[in-house]
Amino acid sequence: MIQATARILRNVIEVAVGEAVWLGRPIEAEEGGLGRRLAALFSTEYHLYRPGEPTTVAATISYRAKADEIRIQVGEESWKTVSSAFGPMTIDYGGRRYTIHERLTGTFRVFDGTAVVAAGQLGFRSCAIREYRADLETFLVHLALGYVIRTLTWEMVG
Repeated sequence: MIQATARILRNVIEVAVGEAVWLGRPIEAEEGGLGRRLAALFSTEYHLYRPGEPTTVAATISYRAKADEIRIQVGEESWKTVSSAFGPMTIDYGGRRYTIHERLTGTFRVFDGTAVVAAGQLGFRSCAIREYRADLETFLVHLALGYVIRTLTWEMVG
């Protein structure tokens, strides 16, 4: 199971994958100064750190509210979700096109064609993905962090 949870007072998003915990930190929080720390509370761009590698950025995840777009960058590679007004969100990853169907209840499913490859639930400042294909785990960690950033952004503008 993948469980991403915003820890507002610590200004991080923890992503638990089994026993391991990945950390998402607002980019602004990594720079000194009180003003940067305050700006980090409203950040839509996070660095993701793998367990055991607290100083090496594994990925950069961001959310663009205007386009309802989650962006994932790992090294030189990058992916972004594409939203449509009444249809599902899509993302091209690893040479495949995945569609993400969300319900008003907060549940969502990720499809590869017509096959469900992941299922999850959005909560208050959290995202849980309980059923998924093992080969998609790292990608889904990135997506879960993006979903939490998205919900935090909606809280700020809502």
